[in-house]
Amino acid sequence: GATVTRHPGPFIMSGKKKETTVVVSQTEIATDIYDMWIATDLSLQAKPGQFISVYTQDKSTLLPRPISICEVDRENRRIRIVYRVAGKGTAEFSGYHAGAPIDILGTLGNGFPLEAAKKAFLMGGGIGIPPMLELAKELDCEKDIIAGYRNSELFLADELKQYGNLYVATEDGSEGTKGNVMNAIAENNLKADVIFA
Repeated sequence: GATVTRHPGPFIMSGKKKETTVVVSQTEIATDIYDMWIATDLSLQAKPGQFISVYTQDKSTLLPRPISICEVDRENRRIRIVYRVAGKGTAEFSGYHAGAPIDILGTLGNGFPLEAAKKAFLMGGGIGIPPMLELAKELDCEKDIIAGYRNSELFLADELKQYGNLYVATEDGSEGTKGNVMNAIAENNLKADVIFA
């Protein structure tokens, strides 16, 4: 019969890999919004719009938390997630410091089709904004980025505006258009060939 050689290493299933890796850095960039870089070779295959599952160390919390990939650094083999503390699991993650172990599974989801267009809308509100950053970097066309926030804490706005025309909506009207992303599109009379949301 055939000889089967088993290699120690990460659990692999159809391109998805569960691994224990480390946090490179983490900062709070707005109220309860955290920005974390994670060391991982998943950066080599990650596409805009994909996500990872992050497992808690607390074994009473069974399910991993799905978190969108915000940015990919293939050169330094790391990925960035930006997430909101919403419950016990994400509260645990917010306490991680550089060097802390972290269990992740990825990459998950199909990601965005990077189809050719003359003009694209990239739309996201709240925690739907982070996946738009890597998309804005990789999409090669004219881009209007429409981001919706609760208030004047415009996390990621300075980075987004490097890759397209940024329009902001805030629920409280403190910045940009009062309302949501649709209100900002109407107020600025924006038009596009394709919409990424």
